[in-house]
Amino acid sequence: MLAQLRRLANRAKDLLFLPPFDPYWRRQLNGKVLCLLYHRVDDPGRVPFLDRFGVPPIPPGTLLNELRFLKMQGADFLTFADLRDGYFPSRNRFAVIVSFDDCLRDMYSSATGVLEALAIRGVLFQSTALIDAPSLIWEHSLYWHAHDPDRAQALETLAHQRLPASRGLVGDALVAHLRQAEPMQAVEGLLAEATARAGAGEELARLARELYPTTADLQATRRARHEIGSHGHHHYPRQCLDAEAFESELVRSRQVLERVTGQAPQAFSYPFNSYQSGDAALCSRHYGQVATVDAQLISRDTPRLAIPRFTWPGPLRNPRHFRRWLWTGHL
Repeated sequence: MLAQLRRLANRAKDLLFLPPFDPYWRRQLNGKVLCLLYHRVDDPGRVPFLDRFGVPPIPPGTLLNELRFLKMQGADFLTFADLRDGYFPSRNRFAVIVSFDDCLRDMYSSATGVLEALAIRGVLFQSTALIDAPSLIWEHSLYWHAHDPDRAQALETLAHQRLPASRGLVGDALVAHLRQAEPMQAVEGLLAEATARAGAGEELARLARELYPTTADLQATRRARHEIGSHGHHHYPRQCLDAEAFESELVRSRQVLERVTGQAPQAFSYPFNSYQSGDAALCSRHYGQVATVDAQLISRDTPRLAIPRFTWPGPLRNPRHFRRWLWTGHL
């Protein structure tokens, strides 16, 4: 009963996001920066295994509508580089940063096109193992195997044989376990064996060519004056790495981006928003800013090593949810 009452109360709040209330919500943002995070800009259903296990994709047209709304409401659009340079909205203005994590090819073929149609610069946090990758990285290979019933059964059998802690886990629970509770070296070895047994090496290579960005994609995006930051190299969850391995990921990603774009990245975002006490200090050895997904507005005194963002909540049910998400970052 209590949970039901909370849901009803939350739905009632939707009434506060009718168009006449826009000036009120705009004033709540004045003097602050709202940083939005998107993971995939693509049509739902085009890549079913990513849709099922990853973050839902936002269609390009929907992204265009969201950013156009904020622009019409008077938002100034910044990048992390602008924050580093000291730019910040005045007391009677608000700003928005549009950021993207992971950065499959759709970010370069769709997302940047939306930004440029509105004369907005964005921040792309790139997982550098994806660039010109010869095959799917561990995470997407895991989703590909788990999506097909026959391959999922074969993966379960193999995991239970090779990884004792996974025994008894099946389906989505096994995927979650492999993604966040086993050493990455063991998971990658398991997936390599599963791929070899399925004779799927060429298929995963084909998918990598289709889904992942190229060096040329990043270089063109950098020339268009978008900011490219680091999202780690292999997109490993922090809890599966010791401090030395985590720092190795930071260094390798920075080196790859400097080689590809000609400019060392200054901003980093945690894969899976996974971090531990002391990680910000470790990151500061290699980056000037660190982004989280901790759902807070950015103010002038926000620490540069803990810059919060709001992640897109998925398909929105109605215009009130549309405004609620864009004005507050929440539903």
